Amino acid sequence: MSDQRPASEVARRAASLASIGASLAVLAAACYAIVNALLRSVAAEVDPFAGSLIRQVPLILITTTALLVLRPQPVRPRSIEFIGAKMIVVLMVAGSISFLVGNVLLFSGLNFVGLAVATAASQGGMVIGGALVSAAFLKEPPTRWQVVGILIVLVGLVFVASPSFGSVEINGMAAIGFLLSLGAGICYTIASAASRTVQRRPHTFITALALTNIGGVLALIIAVGIRSGWRFDLVYQELTGSQILIILLAGLVNAVAIGSITLAVRFTTVTIVSALGSLVIVFGVVIAWTVFHEEIAAAVFIGAAVIILGVLTTLKKSKSSGSGPAVEVEEQIEVTSSASA
Repeated sequence: MSDQRPASEVARRAASLASIGASLAVLAAACYAIVNALLRSVAAEVDPFAGSLIRQVPLILITTTALLVLRPQPVRPRSIEFIGAKMIVVLMVAGSISFLVGNVLLFSGLNFVGLAVATAASQGGMVIGGALVSAAFLKEPPTRWQVVGILIVLVGLVFVASPSFGSVEINGMAAIGFLLSLGAGICYTIASAASRTVQRRPHTFITALALTNIGGVLALIIAVGIRSGWRFDLVYQELTGSQILIILLAGLVNAVAIGSITLAVRFTTVTIVSALGSLVIVFGVVIAWTVFHEEIAAAVFIGAAVIILGVLTTLKKSKSSGSGPAVEVEEQIEVTSSASA
């Protein structure tokens, strides 16, 4: 009896796994919006790099403990499942790029174009970067509907940022700020791409999550050390207990977000995960309106609606998307199904 399953069963399982990935990406976007809401009360008083480092404390403790206790096979050099020293370096470098380089570019962009425009540009960079990384490095080019959805999301981001355009002086520095923010978003997709590459092997979720986080935290420690002359006591002595508590609470939610993103790219493409990440803008608008009772411009609501439309479009299946060899899809499902968290 052949163990080749019907193509319809393979397609159903692939669709089910993709739905899991999409759901995790939406959860991550909601968590990031909550993180932003928690940090808004302390952001002005805390150095952004020092704050980023504190925010990673919960996740680094969780993942490091998991590595020490579970000692997963992918990080054991003598194991047949060992991912290799090269891939360990790739994951750590990818984490450094996402946690440090991305933040450096975004904070630099903020100085030139302001929060709203820089945030929209970085989200646009994530959406564009996700598609480019998927196509160039993961050999998973976006489908026709995903390209259309990405374009719609970008239009929505323009609407969201439009009320702030009047406060931005249009000149060469503004263009640089926009490009820096765009580049930040692209950097944020690097860790997702590295994680998806590693998680094509079984039993690699904890490994991918831990190593990208360790790489990012090490980069942040170096950045904070250089900025403070290695006087970490001076950096943190001005923080109050309540500020540290809020940042740590944000860090716990941030841990859920990063874990969800890392797991999401095991089940679906970086293109889709990055597009769904733009929903952080939508969740942010909802929180600002309902929790903080802020006045929201009509253009922002329109932009949020357009973003939702774009996200739904990226999830639409092309008729030709299932035409690839069934064996390849089935093999990917088998690897994914056997992978443990």
